Amino acid sequence: MNSAPRVITLTPAPAIDRTYELGTLHPGGVHRATAVHSELAGKGVNVSSNLSRGGVASLAVVPLSPEEANSTQSEVIHPYPVSHPVRVNITLLEEDGQTTKINEQAPPLSTDEWDGLISETVTLADRHDASWILVAGTIPVALDGSPLDLTGLFRRSQSEGRRVGLDTSGSALLELARSGLPDVVKPNAPELAECVGRSLRTIGDVVSAAHEVHEWGVTHVLVSLGPDGMVGVSSSGAIHASTAPVTVRNTIGAGDASVAGFLSHFVSHPDQFAESVGVAVAWGALKVQEVSSQLHSVEGLPEVSISTSPDLDRDLQEPGLI
Repeated sequence: MNSAPRVITLTPAPAIDRTYELGTLHPGGVHRATAVHSELAGKGVNVSSNLSRGGVASLAVVPLSPEEANSTQSEVIHPYPVSHPVRVNITLLEEDGQTTKINEQAPPLSTDEWDGLISETVTLADRHDASWILVAGTIPVALDGSPLDLTGLFRRSQSEGRRVGLDTSGSALLELARSGLPDVVKPNAPELAECVGRSLRTIGDVVSAAHEVHEWGVTHVLVSLGPDGMVGVSSSGAIHASTAPVTVRNTIGAGDASVAGFLSHFVSHPDQFAESVGVAVAWGALKVQEVSSQLHSVEGLPEVSISTSPDLDRDLQEPGLI
């Protein structure tokens, strides 16, 4: 890595992403894959990899067994030793872009492993004077099944003037968003609906819900909306950004590409929220046109339309329902 990382990501539950390309999936049938792809992934890994390909230095802190750490070649990966092997997640990808995902349960972490992982992430950010930490992906549980605490990472980093983002789901997203600690969160429509406790059927519903999360103290709320682009809410108001329809090959990793796109611009231009949301949408739209879960490059980005006056009555193609 030629320059100091601007963004440190933490992926507490990484995975080997194994993608099987098929003609058409027939449940209960026997299939022969036309191609198979495997890569070490997970939300933080994907974000760091995408950022690096986009010219923004990043490191991904990843819990790996000693054998896996020794075999990892990527300069983006900063392994942290744990006792268990990485899980394997399966994607079944049909010719028309339809994806079926089968994810293994995230393995639990011991208290010592979790504390060490948090300490390693913050120390790495301190060492490189990184401006952002992003916690991304599933948050595992402790060995006894209890939740693992992230608030210490947020408070310690923010006391040192560093911004911390969160891209997760479920109870971890809800609890941390309600705490107001994250500088940015990036739910999709169903995840945001779960946070606010109501279904979201229109752009206006999303804007209202994102404003509610912003009022909890979250500085920037990004809501990925699939074919409808993204809504962003901050103290400056609401933004809706979208592209013309694109040919979808694999939706897995599109949200990670969007987060990377946002940070790629925002780390250097923190006063350009709308433009950063636009870059997020462009990177996400480019990603869905690729087979892998990560971007191969950021060349050929689609044109993005950005509105500071969203059409609040516009129906979502993929509503968030509860």
